[in-house]
This record gives sequence, C-alpha cells and structure tokens, in this order.
Amino acid sequence: MYLLRLGGDLIGLYLLIPHKQTYKEPIDNIILWPTFKPSWEKNSTYQVTFSVFNYGDPLYDELDVESSFFLDGQEYVVKNCVENFDTNTKDITAWHVYNEINRIYKRSDLTLNKPTDDTQNQDVSYSVEDILKAWIDGNNLGFSYEVHGNFDKQSTSKFDSGSGKDMLSKILELWPNAIIFPDNKNIRVYSEDEFYKDNGRVIDFPHDAKSVKTTRDSQSIINEIRCVGGKHEVQHTVYTGTGGANASGPTEPVNGDWTPVIQYAASFYGIKPTDQQLNVLRAQIHLESGGREDAQQPGADPDRDGSGPALGLLQFKQRTFNYYCREPYTNVKHGFDALIAFFNIPNALGQINGVTGWSPHGAPITKDKLIITPPNPWGWPFPNVGEGHFSLGQTFGTHPQDGVGRTNGFHDGLDFGSVDHPGSEVHAIHGGKVQDVGYIAGLENYVTVVSNDYLICYQEAFSSRSNIKVSVGQDIKTGDVIGIRDTSHVHIGITKQKNLMVALRSAWSDDGTWLDPLQIIRDGIGGKDNNDAVGNDTTTESQEEYYFQPFIVKDQKSIDEWGEHPGPDLVDERFQDAEAMRKYAMTTLKPDPDLNLEVTLNGNEFVPEANEIVRVITGKKYSGSYKTVGFTLAPAKGQDNTISLNNTKTTILDYQNQRTKRLEEALDEQRQRMEGLAGSLDQQSKSLTQVVNDKKETDKNMEAVDQNIYWMQNGQHNLVTTMTGGTASSEKYNNSPVLEVEQGTLRSNEFNLNGVSSISSRLMAKLNATDNSISATTYVEFLKSDGSSAGKSNIVHIVNNGAWQSAGTVNIKIPAGTTKGRLVFDVSGSGKAYVSRAQVNLGYRVTDWDSLK
Repeated sequence: MYLLRLGGDLIGLYLLIPHKQTYKEPIDNIILWPTFKPSWEKNSTYQVTFSVFNYGDPLYDELDVESSFFLDGQEYVVKNCVENFDTNTKDITAWHVYNEINRIYKRSDLTLNKPTDDTQNQDVSYSVEDILKAWIDGNNLGFSYEVHGNFDKQSTSKFDSGSGKDMLSKILELWPNAIIFPDNKNIRVYSEDEFYKDNGRVIDFPHDAKSVKTTRDSQSIINEIRCVGGKHEVQHTVYTGTGGANASGPTEPVNGDWTPVIQYAASFYGIKPTDQQLNVLRAQIHLESGGREDAQQPGADPDRDGSGPALGLLQFKQRTFNYYCREPYTNVKHGFDALIAFFNIPNALGQINGVTGWSPHGAPITKDKLIITPPNPWGWPFPNVGEGHFSLGQTFGTHPQDGVGRTNGFHDGLDFGSVDHPGSEVHAIHGGKVQDVGYIAGLENYVTVVSNDYLICYQEAFSSRSNIKVSVGQDIKTGDVIGIRDTSHVHIGITKQKNLMVALRSAWSDDGTWLDPLQIIRDGIGGKDNNDAVGNDTTTESQEEYYFQPFIVKDQKSIDEWGEHPGPDLVDERFQDAEAMRKYAMTTLKPDPDLNLEVTLNGNEFVPEANEIVRVITGKKYSGSYKTVGFTLAPAKGQDNTISLNNTKTTILDYQNQRTKRLEEALDEQRQRMEGLAGSLDQQSKSLTQVVNDKKETDKNMEAVDQNIYWMQNGQHNLVTTMTGGTASSEKYNNSPVLEVEQGTLRSNEFNLNGVSSISSRLMAKLNATDNSISATTYVEFLKSDGSSAGKSNIVHIVNNGAWQSAGTVNIKIPAGTTKGRLVFDVSGSGKAYVSRAQVNLGYRVTDWDSLK
C-alpha cells in the first residue's frame, strides 16, 4: 500500500501494481499533478487521468501501459502513457478494469444454444442471465456477473460473433432501460428501480453549489412511433367466384381460414378489401375470438352496464349486433352473419387496427333485407324468348325414332333453332371464364366457357369467327353476348369434363359425360340445382404476412402536453406478439424534453454516488429530483466536485444517436487531419488506444469516415437526385418539394452500383387518411448491365394515417450481378399519396437530412 500525495496533502491510499508486480517501497516521491480527475458516466467507459513527476524512483519507469492500480476500491488499468523527458513527467490515462471484458471473444457457433437445422431461423427467448452466462462463464480473466431487478425475456433470431463489449451492447439493445455498473470485474446489470436510490440528499443553491446550469431541449421528444414486428409465410384460401354480384359464395371458413367468407360478405357492399385490409381484419378476428364464431366473453354482464357479454367472431355486444345486422342473417354466433353486420358499419375497415379492441360507431349503411339471388343465376340464350319450345330432335338424349341418323341415336346437347328461338345475339346461359375460341369440323366455330362445376360449349351458330364477341380468358356473367348467330341454330352442350377434347370422345355415347342442358337451366332458375358451386371458387395462395399488423404506440400524456412528436419506425423482426412489442416500445419513447443539470459544488466534501437521485433546489424558481449520470471528483482541498444530472431515459434510440455522434466526431477529426490541423501526439496515442480496446466500433467509425470522404471527393453524398412521375404539389415538406401520386409508380434516376457492397434508402411519404383503399410501398430495384432485374430490397409499407413518415431500409446488401439501381415508390388503390426528400446513400447509414432539401 502506498500514499500518493499532492504537495503535502494526502490524496488517497492506493495499491500500485506495475506490470502485475507488487512493490513494497514507499512512493512518496511520485507526486500527482493537479489535473488528476477521476470521472464516471452511466453506461460509458469511465477513466482517470493524471500526471506524475519522476524524482528518481524506479517505480516511475514501471508506471506504464498495462500497469494497474486501485482507486476507492476500484481497479484501473493504464492504457495510455505519454512521457515528457524535458519535464520528467508522465501523463497517464487509465480505464476501469471492466473494459478488459473486451478481451473475451465468442464465436456465433459457440454462443448460447447452437440451433439445429430446423430451428436456425426461429426466434428464441433469452434472459439477461442467458447472455451474460454465454460470454462470461468459464472465462480466464476473472470476470463474474450479477443481475439486479426483473427483466422480461426477449427474443432474437441469432447472436453474431463478438467481444464482451458487443455482449453488453446487445443487453442494452434488448433491454433499453438496463444499467450496467460494474464492480471491478463483477459485471452488474440493474433495472432502473434497482439502481437508482434516493438517499434524501439535497443540493441547495447557492448554499451547497457555486453554480447550477440547466439545459432544456425538446428536440429529442419522441412520443409516438410505429411498431413493425416479424413476418411469416401464411397459406390463405382466396374467394375467386365468378358471375353476378350476388353469386353464391362461401359462408364457412375453409380449413379455419375466414378469408373467402370475408371477401364474399364484403361483395354485398361493393367492397373488395386489399391485401393489407384483409390482414388487419384477419388479425382483428384472431384478437377478438381466435377465429371461433361461437366465442363468448366470460360473465353474464362483464361491463356491468346491462349490455351482456361480447359474442361471436368479432365480439359484438348483442344490442350492437342487432343494430347493424341484416335479415335474415341475424345470428351473432354465425361468422357469416357477423361479417354481414360488420361491413354494414360505415368505414368498417377503418375502425379496426388488428391490435386493440374496437367499438363500432356510425349509422348502419342499410337495414334492407339481404336477398342473395340464385347461384350466378342460370339464363336462356335468347332472353326475349325464354325457354320456348323444342321439337324431339332438338332435345338432349337418345331419340332413335326421330330419324336424324345420329350415332346411337344420341344427342349430346340442346339445339335452339332460329324459328322456335328467334334472335341473332346468343347470350351466356351462365357466368364463367372463356376457356377456348376455336374451330372443329362438325362444331364449326365454337366457344367454351368454364363455369366452376361445368364446361359449356356454344357451337354451330357462327359461320365466321368474327361473329364471336368474346375472347379467351375473359370473365363473363349470365346474359353477356357470346356471339351473333347467323345459322339455323345454336347447339349448347354442358359437361363436367373440363377438357373439351376428352369430352368429345363421348359425343355419341350416353355415358354420363354430357348432361341435359334443359334440366340444368330449369333447375338452376328454379333453385333446385344444388350441385353448382358457382361463385364458390377458391384458390390457395401463400404470402408473407406480419404476425400482427404494424401499429402506433403513443404516450398520450406527453402528446397532450407537448404535441405529437413522431419518431422513426421501431422495426424488430424478433417480435411475434403485439403486446410484448408494445411494452418494449413504451420503454423506447422519450415523452418529455431533456433536462440536464450541470452543478459545480462548493468544494469537494459532497461526494456524488453513481446510483444516486439528488434533489436540487434553486430557490422559488426551480426544484426537482434527478438521476446522477456523471461526476468529476476534485483531488485537493479548495477544489470543487462537479455533478451531472438529468431526467432522460436511456433507450436504444439514444444508443443510435450516440453512435451517430461518434461517427460525426470521427469525421470532424479526419477532416482536421486532412487540413493539416492534426492533434498532438497525446491525442494520436489515445486514438490508437481506442483502436486496441474498442476495435469493432472504431472500425465502423473509420469506415464511416472513409465513406464520407469518398462522398465529398466524388460528389455521391446522395445518389438520388430526381423522382420521375406524379405531379408537383403546392404542399411543402420542411421546405422541400412534394410530388402527388395517384395510382402509379415513381422511379428515381438510375445510379451506378459497380463495386458497391451496401446502400441505405430513405424517403418521406404520407397517404390520404380519409381513403382506406389506397396503399403505398417503397423499395430499391436492382438492375443488371442489360437492364433486366437483379432483384429488389425489402418492401417497406407506408401507414395510411395522414401523417408524414420516414420509410426506407438500412444496410441493403447488393445482389450479385447488379450494376445499377433506382429507388421506387409504388401507389395502388384509389386516393392520393405524397412523397418528398428521397435519398439513397452508399454504406450502412443514412445521412442526417437537415441539410437535404
């Protein structure tokens, strides 16, 4: 143990361990220079700096890099030593020993539980202890850990290789309110309520402090963000029924999927939900009832207002359902009935968000009885005649006595003659899709239409192909004109064999291939035909879908006091549960203006504690209790301790902002060096020390510096200069021009990507919130040298909330074969979209927009 003195004043009792050796001799002749200032800052590297004189003791030579000593029970390791031979002094910078955790390096394949092939892409939930254990257990440097407070488990898909510092950064990323405050090599992680303690101490200005400076800054307020969670592939059954508007459709879910029922119910109101609207309604159904149409809220009257329990697929209260339902669909516990009532609500799709409960409002669109006409009704080819009359040889079936000489006496269809069924226009007897328009001897020019269960063939009526008025692939409905008859009759055949060539093999055989058109049309018109599922066609589609719909998180108290201050989207694919993401998102908001206090105390008797809440009083004007986030201790009598306090919550956004600030500082430093304004050797040595002890972060800093220098030298700070399309709007966004788009695509100029490994994109956009049918996305399109597509980046969706929002993707990897790219803004549906301030930057970050107009 040794006494270190400043002049004749005792500074403290220290153990000096140069190069890990212990020395017993007194070292009174090593004197601390008055610049000795141990300092501390929350969640940051903390260090001590001081100077020592050499009076000839050999310990002066041993006080060098990697020596360690103890200060107030905490070990510090010398990382920077600048010796001045002319003054016989050394300037020492020592970091707290916890920084040595950077020497622990874990590989991703050895960290936590190595995933198997079938689980490698699945998110896994981890606790703080799991992550600490993965890095610290079994280390040979003497590190241990403790966790104080409660932390929910957080999910993440993988852990990259990294150092102990990366591990601590991962903890702060997954648990933004965590506080890391080590005790030597014991890494301690605290929740805020466990770390900060109010010991009742007060600083009263001017009695206890020489100065108190407060800084209030509202620029950092974030009280509203959009949460975007993970995605997965989902199989959906899509209703694709053809024919009349009220064609018979599905009223029960298909394999548990309500999509076709939703689409069918919506069709009665002339609504065709977009994919995004379907996603939201499916999510709402899952939230309300889990897809169970008989679901019932527990309790006879849960809300104690006489309204009874919520019921059914969308959890209507009975009296609310009665208000919106339409006869005869009045069973709240039948899903189709509930959806008919739902779409009878004005702007129903705009009243749900798929994340929270809902409360219908607005008068019903109609209370008329809902009449569903027969399945895409059957009709006659000559409507003015109707069924008319037929002679024996015209009808379907075996007629050996009619003398027409058909093989086996069999007629495979029904003939509508020009005498008994006058008229030239041949009308469709059923809706469907035109499968073929062709010519076969005997059939002459013909048309086939597939109507779900049936193939219908119109033949022998058209002497010229020009008489046929439909084309292959066209969707038709009952009554549409197929063509102009200019012969003696039209032959109509109906079969369930969808391949005409196969069906024609049975043209002279009564084997069940061909069916009686007269009976089918009669039964269809009379409502007896229950075999035809026309309008009930479904197909299965696979699409990528959010586990839950993106939603907005707000701090309403902050909004009421300070107005809306939206922040960038919180995009985190590890979240599969909306409520878990909501809780997490609330911890990232910054609801109040930053309030920072810098206090210079009277002397150094008041010694701050790192985890202390201190009350500051400045007379009648100002008082409050704040968290200690940093302090500097003065070593000698007559000198003043200083303390920094604030009200700021530590969030992942802060971490990002701090990183941006460090990048900007690195850029300023590089510019100074380029201009011949290099710092001192001392500063250079410290920079080298930073490289050694925080190599990964420093590499990123230098990459950003090099990137910015490249931009300055090559004029490629912003690769996007123009967006083509749309019309100029009279509106401005932050003094920047705005383009107005209605159902179309904007594309930027093409930019060169030869030799580029990654880019980042960003633009500002908003949608007309009064029109739910509009949707917009943005992405970067990659092109090969021949102009063909090389792929595109992740698609980012624009929220339809009428507010300007930032949309883009960072760190986009360039696909192989790419030579050029362009930014795309795509609008679909009806309504107006607006876009402004678009950019694509080289590298892994997007430049601050303050200077971009």
